[in-house]
Amino acid sequence: MLKKILASVGIGKASVDTILLDEQLRAGEPFRIEVVITGGEVEQELNGLEFAIMAEAKAEKSVGDDEIKYNKSLVLQSWKPMLKQTIAPGETITRQFNLNLHPETPATRLFGQRIGKIWLQTGLDIKNGIDGSDKDPLTILPSPTQLAVLELIEQAGYRLYKTDIEAGYIHAHEFSSHLPCYQEYEFKPESHSFFGARELEVSFVDNGEETGVLIEVDRAFLGDGYRSIAIPNELDTIEAVRPYVEELLG
Repeated sequence: MLKKILASVGIGKASVDTILLDEQLRAGEPFRIEVVITGGEVEQELNGLEFAIMAEAKAEKSVGDDEIKYNKSLVLQSWKPMLKQTIAPGETITRQFNLNLHPETPATRLFGQRIGKIWLQTGLDIKNGIDGSDKDPLTILPSPTQLAVLELIEQAGYRLYKTDIEAGYIHAHEFSSHLPCYQEYEFKPESHSFFGARELEVSFVDNGEETGVLIEVDRAFLGDGYRSIAIPNELDTIEAVRPYVEELLG
């Protein structure tokens, strides 16, 4: 009886571990996971699993007359597969699942550097007990179209200064975002650069068929200006996206 009481408050309960079967992911594409559930010290009834793609994003809130910046965790996607089963003490249950990343999911790695924090959180629904959980960081690469745009900007004499995941939405003439956050790439010019900008801030909205590109251009004496365009996703090389980027920044 004591073991059952302890398991109901999380001591000696079943545990869950998620194994990513794909090392590198891309937004909009499927990926595979394996879930290993290990029984605790007593028999327990499992009601189901829950998977969530989570992101750490920068947010702002007003406190009196001040704007406070802070980090918050956001749910980008979630799934709740049923798993009605009893697990015995020490028993192992293994299941595989195919999930699909939303096409707007931010990237976490660019040019060999980590640029964002996205993870898969797994919850185990145990009857009359506290959920077990597991967190697995995801390595997500930019899409080929996004990468071509970013590499072209670098070739034009700009260096990536910083990358943030921002809470909120993007709205442009050609597109709007749907996830509760977006990624912003900030570039600064080297000593010699094209386009004559002091700073470029680039964001993407991918709907699976086209990639919306929103660029904030900061030019000396002219101030900031927003420009946007949609690029078909089959254009995935620097030369293919060059006319679109030059139209934006020319």
